[in-house]
Amino acid sequence: MKFFDKKFFEVVKPNYLVFIIIGVIIDLVSKYWVVQNYSYHNSVCYYKEIFCMTLTFNTGFVFGLFPDNSIVSLFSTGFAILFLIGYRWKNHDIGNPWGWNLVMIGAFGNFIDKFFIKMPPGRGIKFGFSAIENGQYIGVVDFLDFDWPDFLLFHRWPAFNFADSCVSVGLVILIITMNAIEEKKSS
Repeated sequence: MKFFDKKFFEVVKPNYLVFIIIGVIIDLVSKYWVVQNYSYHNSVCYYKEIFCMTLTFNTGFVFGLFPDNSIVSLFSTGFAILFLIGYRWKNHDIGNPWGWNLVMIGAFGNFIDKFFIKMPPGRGIKFGFSAIENGQYIGVVDFLDFDWPDFLLFHRWPAFNFADSCVSVGLVILIITMNAIEEKKSS
């Protein structure tokens, strides 16, 4: 008995891989550009402070929960990626493939970002897991900062990045398409 019904490249087609690679490149280039052009926690706001560019570094998990756990976060993200690849391969008929592709862009983009130390503007990045000098940072680069209605959980929505956006949009697509498939089956 085979665990996977289809070959990997029957499920993850070459055009999907190209899409994921381009998305990861856009994510990493945008993060690099922000690190080189903005200062840590120094917001530059637009549109009456509804939208700001605020460079932050997430050393924890989603929404910055459990900060200063960069190594645990790295291994957790790696495990999640392996699980998602296996789950997608095994359950190839569940959800829209483009939703899966967007989730993978986000997972890979943030995973790769965790391998680098970010330097002050103009000094670039280097491979590593702990900042040695003052002004060097580890963690995932977040920078898109939006105002949020005060009656909700946060005064401002936690800063996020292109990869986070891909995960959010991908999950919405997956939830909608998975629900539609379940409704068809039950009718």
